[in-house]
Amino acid sequence: MPLEVNKHVDRIRRYQPFDVATSEMVYETQADWTQPQFPVVTLDYLLNVIERQATKTIVLTGDAGHGKTSLCASLLGKLRAGDEPITPDVRKAVFLSLSEAKGASRPVGRTRSGRPLYILSDLSELSPQAGAHKLVELLDPPDKGIAIICANEGQLRKCVAEDDNLGKAGTGRAKVLVQTLTEGIVRGQVSDSDGAVTVINLNYQSVAADGSNGGLIPWVLKQWTTTQSSRWKRCETCDARTVCPILANRNELSDPTRGPQRRAAIRDMFAAAERTGAVITTRQALSVTSYMLTGGLSCDDVHTRYQRSHSNRQWQAPHLYHQALFGDRLSQQQRHLVPAFFALRKLDPGRVSRRQVDDRLDPDTAGDFPPADASSYLQKVRTNRDAQKQAEQLRGLYTFLRRADFFNSDDDTDRFARMGLQAGDDFVRVQDKNRDPADTRVRDLFLKGLEAVQGIHRAASNPDFFVLDPAFFTHRARAAVVSRRVPSKGVEVVDQVTQWQREAGTSTTPEMRNAVEWLNRAIYIRIPAVAPDQDAVSVEADLLRFELLTRWAAGLRSEVQHEAEIRGLSGSLAELADSSNKDDEIQVLVGNVMQKLMIDVGDKIRSVRA
Repeated sequence: MPLEVNKHVDRIRRYQPFDVATSEMVYETQADWTQPQFPVVTLDYLLNVIERQATKTIVLTGDAGHGKTSLCASLLGKLRAGDEPITPDVRKAVFLSLSEAKGASRPVGRTRSGRPLYILSDLSELSPQAGAHKLVELLDPPDKGIAIICANEGQLRKCVAEDDNLGKAGTGRAKVLVQTLTEGIVRGQVSDSDGAVTVINLNYQSVAADGSNGGLIPWVLKQWTTTQSSRWKRCETCDARTVCPILANRNELSDPTRGPQRRAAIRDMFAAAERTGAVITTRQALSVTSYMLTGGLSCDDVHTRYQRSHSNRQWQAPHLYHQALFGDRLSQQQRHLVPAFFALRKLDPGRVSRRQVDDRLDPDTAGDFPPADASSYLQKVRTNRDAQKQAEQLRGLYTFLRRADFFNSDDDTDRFARMGLQAGDDFVRVQDKNRDPADTRVRDLFLKGLEAVQGIHRAASNPDFFVLDPAFFTHRARAAVVSRRVPSKGVEVVDQVTQWQREAGTSTTPEMRNAVEWLNRAIYIRIPAVAPDQDAVSVEADLLRFELLTRWAAGLRSEVQHEAEIRGLSGSLAELADSSNKDDEIQVLVGNVMQKLMIDVGDKIRSVRA
């Protein structure tokens, strides 16, 4: 049998930006019009919004790579195809329309109600002055039409600021776009009060969503490995099939028995990365998944190695999916092209040592492609250099085995811990609407961590929370002035959606929750304000910050390494400091003992136990 080149592998590799011969993954350069597209919920939301009578302007904002242009193209395709499936011919026609109507100079389609649709596919192509003018123009499109504007947040703010400069012929009208964007961040609302302007912040879009479809990652893995199984038949007749890591990766992820749990573990890895504060765009997700599945190799690369040795099984290990996912073989410069690799490497289970995991790892069960020959790391050590070499080999071996076991394990209850996140399960539990309201463990842990930020370390759980005078935060001597004592009973820990509802004073689900592929990425602790007429003070924590708070609560601390986090949290707590206390009584924390300093006649200061 000959050596075969699978065109499906070539199509998958096109999403990797590491080779000058590969095309950047954007809609405009997509050549395979037969490829199915992910049914993103934002498309359905847009189809609904453009039919609202009040809608005039829609802005899609977010980092480059979220698929803003692709969304517009899919919207046009849906409108043109109606109830019929979108054919490759329709996609080509949509692409042609978008490329010809640069700058939203003319309508590219019509809504189902007959309103003309104008699309500005990239605001960044215009200067701030021209962009400001175009934004004002599209706030009231011609012929009672609807305008859709694709813009990253930085360029949007520049153009709005340009229009807000009344001294340079600005109108001040475009600021409604930034105001609506801000409302989306604070309250999760995507439309202004009149419903004329809608701003969808795609930085809230998740590639590992909580929805029934699980987001983009599981869908892509299924499409590339299982749904399009006929496209892998060419590999079955290739001479190099027994030593090909690309085919091995496909078989591992499409396996009817173990494949679903492996794909679920990959999805959990991406979800954890997003919860630690990383924004993973559609483009980045596709690039990482493509690299993971192919191991960074092409069919020609595999054939070259096969021709050197038909039976060599020692070179494949770094290219297996559970190793390639973390980009070990990529240079720092290449990883910067796909920042998602940095977020995933922080959660690498291969770097986390857990006794209950390591004790069951067996090098003899490393699979068909072991990381190294056993004789290389079991040889007798004679010199320090031999010892260092052996230690490095064993470290690499256990990294390989831990990663492989993470994706092969049937037990998904300790995945966060295996990623080095001891507080992960508590973080996710906050989002459970059915959790026991009497369970205050997460709240107490959060408060104890916030006390540790201020330099307070009290034993056991306490029914109150101390807020120090800002002058004594973190760097204090043996005694510190307590500005306020907050009863724990009035404090609550909520997820992102509930936080938005509390800020808006409503029980209605915020629009943002349904406008994007949603994943709760932050939790908030809400502490009652000092004065009754003030709002509660909310402290936000993503998964990484919550992990730090949990460890600080346990007594661990690194003020230098996490100085920025400490400063940010201290600034939030400073809002709780009570500066209105005019009593001649000061509460002081001496060590961990509360004392009262009281001013007596003759300005004498007396100390009593609080």
